[in-house]
Amino acid sequence: MQDADHYSQLRDVLDKHPSGCPEGPGIIEILQTLFSPEEARVAASMVFVPRPADWIAPRAGLEPAEVAPILEGLADRGLTYSRTKDGVCGYALLPVMPGLFEFPFMKGEHTELQEKLAALWKEYLPVLSLGFGSPGMSMSRIIPIQEQVESVPGILTFEMIDSLIDSAKSIGIAHCACRESEQNCDAPREACMVFDETCDYLVERGIARYLTREEMKEKLREFDRAGLVHQVNNSMDKTSFICNCCRCCCMLLRSASAFGNTFVYASSGFMPEVDAGACDACGICAEERCPVGAMSVKGDTAVVDKALCIGCGLCVTGCPNDALVLVRREAAAQPAQTTRDMGVIILQEKGKLADFVEMHSK
Repeated sequence: MQDADHYSQLRDVLDKHPSGCPEGPGIIEILQTLFSPEEARVAASMVFVPRPADWIAPRAGLEPAEVAPILEGLADRGLTYSRTKDGVCGYALLPVMPGLFEFPFMKGEHTELQEKLAALWKEYLPVLSLGFGSPGMSMSRIIPIQEQVESVPGILTFEMIDSLIDSAKSIGIAHCACRESEQNCDAPREACMVFDETCDYLVERGIARYLTREEMKEKLREFDRAGLVHQVNNSMDKTSFICNCCRCCCMLLRSASAFGNTFVYASSGFMPEVDAGACDACGICAEERCPVGAMSVKGDTAVVDKALCIGCGLCVTGCPNDALVLVRREAAAQPAQTTRDMGVIILQEKGKLADFVEMHSK
Protein backbone atom coordinates (compact mmCIF):
# COMPACT_ATOMS: atom_id res chain seq x y z
CA MET A 1 0.00 0.00 0.00
CA GLN A 2 1.27 3.47 -0.91
CA ASP A 3 1.98 5.97 1.88
CA ALA A 4 -0.89 8.22 0.71
CA ASP A 5 -3.27 5.30 1.08
CA HIS A 6 -2.31 4.88 4.75
CA TYR A 7 -3.28 8.49 5.45
CA SER A 8 -6.56 8.18 3.56
CA GLN A 9 -7.29 4.95 5.40
CA LEU A 10 -6.50 6.61 8.73
CA ARG A 11 -8.87 9.48 7.94
CA ASP A 12 -11.58 6.98 7.05
CA VAL A 13 -11.11 5.12 10.35
CA LEU A 14 -11.17 8.38 12.34
CA ASP A 15 -14.39 9.36 10.60
CA LYS A 16 -16.15 6.37 12.19
CA HIS A 17 -15.88 8.02 15.62
CA PRO A 18 -18.85 10.12 16.86
CA SER A 19 -16.78 13.32 16.50
CA GLY A 20 -15.96 12.38 12.90
CA CYS A 21 -13.15 13.23 10.51
CA PRO A 22 -14.74 14.35 7.23
CA GLU A 23 -12.85 15.10 4.07
CA GLY A 24 -11.82 18.72 4.04
CA PRO A 25 -9.02 21.19 3.38
CA GLY A 26 -5.82 20.30 5.16
CA ILE A 27 -6.83 17.10 6.93
CA ILE A 28 -4.47 14.81 5.02
CA GLU A 29 -1.62 17.28 5.54
CA ILE A 30 -2.48 17.38 9.26
CA LEU A 31 -2.22 13.60 9.44
CA GLN A 32 1.03 13.68 7.46
CA THR A 33 2.41 16.26 9.91
CA LEU A 34 1.40 14.23 12.97
CA PHE A 35 2.21 10.71 11.73
CA SER A 36 5.07 9.26 9.73
CA PRO A 37 3.95 6.85 6.97
CA GLU A 38 4.74 3.85 9.19
CA GLU A 39 2.92 5.43 12.15
CA ALA A 40 -0.11 6.12 9.96
CA ARG A 41 -0.08 2.48 8.87
CA VAL A 42 -0.17 1.36 12.51
CA ALA A 43 -2.74 3.97 13.58
CA ALA A 44 -5.07 2.98 10.74
CA SER A 45 -5.01 -0.57 12.13
CA MET A 46 -6.19 0.49 15.60
CA VAL A 47 -9.63 0.91 17.17
CA PHE A 48 -11.01 3.35 19.74
CA VAL A 49 -10.70 0.94 22.68
CA PRO A 50 -7.33 -0.18 24.12
CA ARG A 51 -5.73 -3.24 22.50
CA PRO A 52 -2.24 -4.68 23.11
CA ALA A 53 0.55 -4.42 20.56
CA ASP A 54 0.28 -8.10 19.61
CA TRP A 55 -3.39 -7.51 18.64
CA ILE A 56 -2.62 -4.42 16.56
CA ALA A 57 0.52 -5.78 14.84
CA PRO A 58 -1.07 -8.39 12.51
CA ARG A 59 -3.72 -5.89 11.42
CA ALA A 60 -0.88 -3.60 10.35
CA GLY A 61 1.05 -6.45 8.70
CA LEU A 62 3.94 -6.05 11.13
CA GLU A 63 5.52 -7.93 14.01
CA PRO A 64 4.68 -7.00 17.63
CA ALA A 65 8.33 -6.10 18.23
CA GLU A 66 8.08 -3.56 15.39
CA VAL A 67 4.75 -2.11 16.51
CA ALA A 68 5.41 -1.72 20.24
CA PRO A 69 7.96 1.15 19.99
CA ILE A 70 5.80 2.89 17.40
CA LEU A 71 2.82 2.79 19.75
CA GLU A 72 4.91 4.07 22.65
CA GLY A 73 6.24 6.93 20.55
CA LEU A 74 2.72 7.90 19.49
CA ALA A 75 1.48 7.75 23.08
CA ASP A 76 4.33 9.99 24.24
CA ARG A 77 3.30 12.60 21.65
CA GLY A 78 -0.38 12.47 22.58
CA LEU A 79 -1.42 10.72 19.37
CA THR A 80 -2.65 7.43 20.83
CA TYR A 81 -4.18 6.69 24.21
CA SER A 82 -2.45 4.12 26.41
CA ARG A 83 -3.57 2.26 29.52
CA THR A 84 -2.12 -0.60 31.55
CA LYS A 85 -4.69 -3.07 32.86
CA ASP A 86 -3.91 -6.40 34.53
CA GLY A 87 -0.26 -5.87 33.67
CA VAL A 88 -0.91 -5.46 29.93
CA CYS A 89 -0.50 -2.14 28.13
CA GLY A 90 -3.24 -1.38 25.65
CA TYR A 91 -3.32 1.35 23.03
CA ALA A 92 -6.35 3.03 21.49
CA LEU A 93 -6.77 5.34 18.53
CA LEU A 94 -7.64 8.86 19.62
CA PRO A 95 -10.46 10.70 17.84
CA VAL A 96 -9.73 13.98 16.12
CA MET A 97 -11.54 15.83 18.91
CA PRO A 98 -11.02 15.46 21.78
CA GLY A 99 -7.62 13.98 20.99
CA LEU A 100 -5.48 14.59 17.94
CA PHE A 101 -6.24 18.31 17.84
CA GLU A 102 -5.91 19.03 21.56
CA PHE A 103 -3.19 16.81 23.00
CA PRO A 104 -0.23 18.04 20.89
CA PHE A 105 -0.95 21.61 22.10
CA MET A 106 -1.59 20.78 25.76
CA LYS A 107 2.02 21.17 26.91
CA GLY A 108 1.85 24.82 25.97
CA GLU A 109 4.90 24.58 23.73
CA HIS A 110 5.38 26.87 20.72
CA THR A 111 7.55 25.19 18.14
CA GLU A 112 7.57 25.18 14.35
CA LEU A 113 5.43 22.03 14.53
CA GLN A 114 2.76 23.75 16.64
CA GLU A 115 2.79 26.78 14.35
CA LYS A 116 2.32 24.61 11.28
CA LEU A 117 -0.46 22.60 12.92
CA ALA A 118 -2.22 25.76 14.11
CA ALA A 119 -2.46 27.07 10.55
CA LEU A 120 -3.70 23.74 9.23
CA TRP A 121 -6.28 23.26 11.97
CA LYS A 122 -7.59 26.79 11.43
CA GLU A 123 -8.47 25.77 7.89
CA TYR A 124 -9.94 22.38 8.77
CA LEU A 125 -11.74 22.84 12.11
CA PRO A 126 -14.68 24.81 10.66
CA VAL A 127 -15.43 21.77 8.47
CA LEU A 128 -14.96 19.31 11.32
CA SER A 129 -17.06 21.34 13.75
CA LEU A 130 -20.15 21.20 11.56
CA GLY A 131 -20.40 17.49 12.37
CA PHE A 132 -20.15 17.80 16.16
CA GLY A 133 -23.20 16.32 17.86
CA SER A 134 -26.52 15.46 16.26
CA PRO A 135 -30.11 16.74 16.52
CA GLY A 136 -30.84 14.45 19.45
CA MET A 137 -27.54 14.63 21.34
CA SER A 138 -24.85 17.26 21.89
CA MET A 139 -21.24 16.32 22.66
CA SER A 140 -20.84 18.81 25.51
CA ARG A 141 -23.02 20.90 27.79
CA ILE A 142 -22.70 24.18 29.61
CA ILE A 143 -22.51 24.12 33.41
CA PRO A 144 -22.46 27.11 35.80
CA ILE A 145 -20.47 27.50 39.01
CA GLN A 146 -22.03 25.48 41.82
CA GLU A 147 -22.80 28.34 44.22
CA GLN A 148 -25.18 29.84 41.68
CA VAL A 149 -27.44 26.77 41.49
CA GLU A 150 -27.32 25.26 44.98
CA SER A 151 -30.55 27.01 45.98
CA VAL A 152 -32.47 25.89 42.87
CA PRO A 153 -35.09 23.23 43.74
CA GLY A 154 -34.44 19.76 42.34
CA ILE A 155 -30.75 20.30 41.64
CA LEU A 156 -29.16 17.09 40.33
CA THR A 157 -25.66 15.76 40.91
CA PHE A 158 -24.63 16.07 37.27
CA GLU A 159 -25.58 19.76 37.39
CA MET A 160 -23.23 20.57 40.29
CA ILE A 161 -19.69 21.18 39.12
CA ASP A 162 -18.05 20.68 42.53
CA SER A 163 -19.80 17.33 42.92
CA LEU A 164 -18.40 16.23 39.56
CA ILE A 165 -14.91 17.04 40.81
CA ASP A 166 -15.45 15.28 44.13
CA SER A 167 -16.58 12.06 42.42
CA ALA A 168 -13.52 11.79 40.13
CA LYS A 169 -10.65 9.41 40.90
CA SER A 170 -7.95 11.57 39.28
CA ILE A 171 -8.03 15.25 38.38
CA GLY A 172 -5.57 17.34 36.45
CA ILE A 173 -5.04 20.32 34.19
CA ALA A 174 -3.34 21.04 30.87
CA HIS A 175 -3.08 23.93 28.45
CA CYS A 176 -6.13 24.83 26.37
CA ALA A 177 -5.47 23.75 22.79
CA CYS A 178 -7.89 26.29 21.36
CA ARG A 179 -6.17 29.27 22.96
CA GLU A 180 -2.69 27.87 22.30
CA SER A 181 -3.46 27.45 18.60
CA GLU A 182 -5.62 30.56 18.02
CA GLN A 183 -3.76 32.99 20.35
CA ASN A 184 -6.55 35.54 20.09
CA CYS A 185 -6.77 36.61 23.75
CA ASP A 186 -4.97 36.80 27.07
CA ALA A 187 -7.30 34.45 28.99
CA PRO A 188 -5.55 31.80 31.13
CA ARG A 189 -3.89 29.18 28.91
CA GLU A 190 -3.57 26.34 31.42
CA ALA A 191 -7.32 25.79 31.68
CA CYS A 192 -8.29 22.39 30.26
CA MET A 193 -9.35 20.13 33.14
CA VAL A 194 -9.12 16.35 32.70
CA PHE A 195 -10.26 13.41 34.79
CA ASP A 196 -9.72 9.75 35.64
CA GLU A 197 -8.08 7.52 32.99
CA THR A 198 -7.51 10.35 30.52
CA CYS A 199 -5.95 12.46 33.28
CA ASP A 200 -3.62 9.63 34.34
CA TYR A 201 -2.52 9.03 30.74
CA LEU A 202 -1.81 12.72 30.09
CA VAL A 203 0.10 13.16 33.35
CA GLU A 204 2.14 9.99 32.78
CA ARG A 205 3.12 11.25 29.33
CA GLY A 206 4.09 14.71 30.59
CA ILE A 207 1.19 16.48 28.88
CA ALA A 208 -0.84 17.48 31.99
CA ARG A 209 -0.29 17.79 35.74
CA TYR A 210 -2.33 16.65 38.72
CA LEU A 211 -4.34 19.06 40.88
CA THR A 212 -5.95 18.59 44.26
CA ARG A 213 -9.72 18.94 44.38
CA GLU A 214 -9.46 22.23 46.22
CA GLU A 215 -6.95 23.59 43.69
CA MET A 216 -9.28 22.71 40.83
CA LYS A 217 -12.30 24.33 42.52
CA GLU A 218 -10.31 27.50 43.15
CA LYS A 219 -9.16 27.58 39.53
CA LEU A 220 -12.76 27.26 38.37
CA ARG A 221 -13.65 30.36 40.39
CA GLU A 222 -10.62 32.12 38.91
CA PHE A 223 -11.71 31.18 35.39
CA ASP A 224 -15.26 32.28 36.14
CA ARG A 225 -13.97 35.69 37.24
CA ALA A 226 -12.08 35.83 33.93
CA GLY A 227 -15.36 35.32 32.06
CA LEU A 228 -14.72 31.79 30.79
CA VAL A 229 -17.59 29.43 30.00
CA HIS A 230 -17.49 26.01 31.66
CA GLN A 231 -18.31 22.99 29.48
CA VAL A 232 -18.38 19.29 30.41
CA ASN A 233 -19.03 16.08 28.52
CA ASN A 234 -22.75 15.59 27.94
CA SER A 235 -23.36 12.51 30.09
CA MET A 236 -24.45 11.82 33.66
CA ASP A 237 -22.11 8.96 34.56
CA LYS A 238 -18.76 10.67 35.09
CA THR A 239 -16.76 13.71 34.09
CA SER A 240 -14.21 13.36 31.31
CA PHE A 241 -13.31 17.03 30.95
CA ILE A 242 -14.16 20.56 32.00
CA CYS A 243 -13.28 23.06 29.31
CA ASN A 244 -13.04 26.71 30.38
CA CYS A 245 -13.80 28.51 27.17
CA CYS A 246 -13.41 31.98 25.72
CA ARG A 247 -15.70 33.17 22.97
CA CYS A 248 -12.86 34.14 20.63
CA CYS A 249 -10.80 30.91 20.55
CA CYS A 250 -12.99 28.02 21.71
CA MET A 251 -13.87 25.70 18.85
CA LEU A 252 -17.01 24.44 20.61
CA LEU A 253 -18.41 27.93 21.22
CA ARG A 254 -17.39 29.09 17.75
CA SER A 255 -18.98 26.02 16.17
CA ALA A 256 -22.31 27.53 17.16
CA SER A 257 -21.61 31.26 16.98
CA ALA A 258 -19.45 31.39 13.85
CA PHE A 259 -20.24 28.20 11.95
CA GLY A 260 -23.92 27.68 12.74
CA ASN A 261 -23.84 24.24 14.36
CA THR A 262 -26.69 24.32 16.91
CA PHE A 263 -26.06 20.73 18.04
CA VAL A 264 -22.50 21.12 19.29
CA TYR A 265 -23.33 21.85 22.94
CA ALA A 266 -26.39 21.77 25.16
CA SER A 267 -27.39 24.73 27.29
CA SER A 268 -27.40 24.23 31.04
CA GLY A 269 -30.61 23.52 32.92
CA PHE A 270 -30.68 27.10 34.19
CA MET A 271 -31.41 30.64 33.07
CA PRO A 272 -30.80 34.06 34.65
CA GLU A 273 -33.67 36.02 36.14
CA VAL A 274 -33.38 39.79 36.64
CA ASP A 275 -34.37 41.58 39.83
CA ALA A 276 -35.41 44.86 38.24
CA GLY A 277 -35.39 46.60 41.61
CA ALA A 278 -31.73 45.79 42.21
CA CYS A 279 -30.51 46.32 38.62
CA ASP A 280 -28.98 49.73 37.88
CA ALA A 281 -28.57 49.09 34.13
CA CYS A 282 -24.76 49.21 34.34
CA GLY A 283 -24.48 46.96 31.26
CA ILE A 284 -21.70 44.73 32.60
CA CYS A 285 -23.76 41.58 31.96
CA ALA A 286 -24.38 42.55 28.34
CA GLU A 287 -21.09 44.21 27.42
CA GLU A 288 -18.53 42.21 29.40
CA ARG A 289 -19.93 38.90 30.62
CA CYS A 290 -22.42 37.27 28.24
CA PRO A 291 -20.57 35.22 25.58
CA VAL A 292 -23.56 34.81 23.23
CA GLY A 293 -25.28 38.21 23.18
CA ALA A 294 -28.25 37.05 25.25
CA MET A 295 -28.14 40.01 27.65
CA SER A 296 -29.10 43.57 26.82
CA VAL A 297 -30.14 46.73 28.66
CA LYS A 298 -33.51 48.24 27.86
CA GLY A 299 -34.44 51.37 29.71
CA ASP A 300 -33.35 51.02 33.32
CA THR A 301 -32.94 47.24 33.55
CA ALA A 302 -31.15 44.25 32.04
CA VAL A 303 -33.15 41.88 29.84
CA VAL A 304 -32.54 38.20 29.04
CA ASP A 305 -33.11 36.78 25.55
CA LYS A 306 -34.21 33.28 26.55
CA ALA A 307 -33.79 31.93 23.03
CA LEU A 308 -30.09 32.86 22.98
CA CYS A 309 -29.15 32.19 26.61
CA ILE A 310 -26.94 29.14 27.22
CA GLY A 311 -27.21 29.23 31.01
CA CYS A 312 -23.51 29.68 31.73
CA GLY A 313 -24.19 31.97 34.70
CA LEU A 314 -21.42 34.46 33.89
CA CYS A 315 -23.90 37.34 33.99
CA VAL A 316 -24.87 36.29 37.52
CA THR A 317 -21.35 35.98 38.89
CA GLY A 318 -20.31 39.24 37.22
CA CYS A 319 -23.21 41.40 38.44
CA PRO A 320 -21.92 43.97 40.97
CA ASN A 321 -25.42 44.49 42.41
CA ASP A 322 -26.50 40.84 42.80
CA ALA A 323 -29.43 41.66 40.55
CA LEU A 324 -29.34 38.31 38.72
CA VAL A 325 -30.00 34.77 39.91
CA LEU A 326 -30.19 31.45 38.11
CA VAL A 327 -33.53 29.67 37.97
CA ARG A 328 -34.59 26.36 36.45
CA ARG A 329 -34.93 26.40 32.67
CA GLU A 330 -38.12 24.93 31.25
CA ALA A 331 -37.72 21.76 29.17
CA ALA A 332 -33.94 21.60 29.42
CA ALA A 333 -32.29 18.88 27.33
CA GLN A 334 -31.16 15.90 29.39
CA PRO A 335 -27.63 14.49 29.07
CA ALA A 336 -27.08 10.89 28.05
CA GLN A 337 -26.93 8.37 30.89
CA THR A 338 -23.36 7.39 29.97
CA THR A 339 -20.62 8.54 27.61
CA ARG A 340 -21.18 5.32 25.65
CA ASP A 341 -24.89 6.12 25.28
CA MET A 342 -23.99 9.62 24.06
CA GLY A 343 -21.77 8.17 21.34
CA VAL A 344 -24.34 5.56 20.31
CA ILE A 345 -27.08 8.16 19.89
CA ILE A 346 -24.86 10.43 17.79
CA LEU A 347 -23.69 7.53 15.61
CA GLN A 348 -27.25 6.26 15.15
CA GLU A 349 -28.49 9.67 14.06
CA LYS A 350 -25.58 10.01 11.65
CA GLY A 351 -26.13 6.51 10.24
CA LYS A 352 -22.62 5.43 11.29
CA LEU A 353 -23.29 3.04 14.18
CA ALA A 354 -22.99 -0.15 12.12
CA ASP A 355 -19.56 0.88 10.80
CA PHE A 356 -18.34 1.71 14.30
CA VAL A 357 -19.54 -1.62 15.70
CA GLU A 358 -18.04 -3.53 12.78
CA MET A 359 -14.57 -2.03 13.18
CA HIS A 360 -14.49 -3.06 16.84
CA SER A 361 -15.80 -6.58 16.24
CA LYS A 362 -13.08 -7.71 13.85
